[in-house]
Formats: sequence, C-alpha cells, structure tokens
Amino acid sequence: MLFLGWGKTMKAFEKNMKSRKNAIKSGNTVIMSVFFVVFCLYAITLLFPFVWIFYNSFKEKTFFGASPMSLPWGARADGSLEVPHLENYLRVFTALGEYNITIGEMFFNSITLVIGQTAASLFVCACTAYVVSKYKFTGRNIIYFLAILIMFIPTTGSLVTYFSLIQDLRLYDTYYGMIITHAGGFGMQFLILYGFFKSISWSYAEAAFIDGAGNFTVFFRIMLPMARSSLTALAVLGVIGVWNDYIGQRLYYPSYPTVAVGLQVISASVVKHGSDYPLFFCVIMICTLPILVLYASCQRIIVKNTMAGGLKG
Repeated sequence: MLFLGWGKTMKAFEKNMKSRKNAIKSGNTVIMSVFFVVFCLYAITLLFPFVWIFYNSFKEKTFFGASPMSLPWGARADGSLEVPHLENYLRVFTALGEYNITIGEMFFNSITLVIGQTAASLFVCACTAYVVSKYKFTGRNIIYFLAILIMFIPTTGSLVTYFSLIQDLRLYDTYYGMIITHAGGFGMQFLILYGFFKSISWSYAEAAFIDGAGNFTVFFRIMLPMARSSLTALAVLGVIGVWNDYIGQRLYYPSYPTVAVGLQVISASVVKHGSDYPLFFCVIMICTLPILVLYASCQRIIVKNTMAGGLKG
C-alpha cells in the first residue's frame, strides 16, 4: 500500500510539473508574439520613409506637389495619366549644376575618405591593441584604462580646441589632415581588437620566434591574418561610419563636399527654393544604395564576428 501511495503521489507530481511547463511555454509564446508584433511595427516605421522616398523619386515635380502620398502612376486631377519618370535618375548627373556640386565629385571625395580613414584607423588600432594586449610593460593597464575613459568624454566638449589645433597644424581642409586626425589608436575598434588579440594563444608567436621571426614578422604574418575576419567586420562598420559622417567632413573638409555634406547642401537649397523634390529623392537613393548593398552583403560577417566585449575570430 505504501508503494502504491508513493506511485500515485509521483504521478500527480509529474502531472503538475507538466501542466506548469505547458503554462510557462504558452506564456512565453504569448510574450514572444507580442514582441514580434511590436518589432514588426517598428520595422515598418523604419522602412516606410525609405519606400516613400523611392516611389516619389519617379514622380514629376508638379505631380509630387499635388499628390505626395500617391503612387507614381494613375490619373491626375486633370484626367491625364501619370507614369513613372525614369529619366529623373538620368537628370541627377546633369541637373545638380545649379547647386555648384556634382554627384561624381561627392562620390569621389567620399570614397577617398572612406578608403584612407578606414585603413588608417584600423591599422593604428590593430597595432595599439596588439601591443597593449600581448606585451608586458609598465603602464599598459593605464593605457587600457585611458582608452575606456576617453570614450566617456563627449567630442563636443573639446570641439573648439580641436578645431584650433587642426588649423595651427595646417591640417585644416586637407586630405592628409583628415587621414591623420582619424588615425587614432583608441575607441571601440581598439577595445574589440584588444579582446580578440587577448584571446589568441601566445604559443603561435613563440613558435615563430624559435624559427627566427621578429616582432614585426609575427604581427604582420601571423597575428593580422588570424584577425582577418574581425578586421573585415570592423572595416565594414568603419566604412559606413565615414560615409555617413557629416559633422567632421563639414567642419574640417569644407572645400571638398562628400556625399553627406552634398546631400545637406542640396536639401537646404531644395527647401529654400521649393524646387525639384523628386530630383532630390533620386540623389538620396543613389547615395544610399552603396551602403545598403554593402551592409546587406556583409551582414553575416558583422553578426558572426562582433560580440559584446570582443570579436570572435
């Protein structure tokens, strides 16, 4: 009888646990469904402006002013039929002369800065992170602490002093000045690469030292190739940041309008004169498309190799 009572108790306990698990599972399903709906609505709010700009870029100027929310095809108020104007994108390359700027100049300036600033920043950060993480010397912990502390200082607080320093060093409005000022060894890239190099076993370097390799050989022939995937992910993020940078390029590189600066100039002119908004939308689409393609094609690389506190090689 004792065993029968114990068996019934265990069955009741198991049944109770299963019912609790089912309740928790159903509750989690409801919560996840709510989060799914919320994030879908949030995604729609992000996509709608882009879609709205895209289909309005095919409209005629007068039709856009009369019906900014309508599709670029259909009947007008006067009964005529509206069709998408594909020639708007062809006009972009010739019709921006009134703004004293060309889209080719914008792309050239942005691409040169993207290549120069991204390469300089990654190289200096990789060198700094490798030395601080792998070599024992007095003050390396202080350097790491300062690298974190600097990130808490707002750039606007030192903007006036920094601008005066750039002018005194004759780096203002020069290409090499933009490269030099961007080649800092600290920042988020330093912290991520520091975590990556810290996780690499030093036995690789010791084996190379035994074979007669020097410090530079170890760094360039062993450590950097092992960090290739991590550097690629950081390079993509750096390219996006430089491409979208407006403040730095507007303040320190004013004579060479980039994509971000050129868009702002064209936008201000369009708003001031109330001119061709569809043409402006075409410029936005053309300037945004390279970054969208780059991020979409490298999204898995970024997600795979970036983690909180470091990169996974």
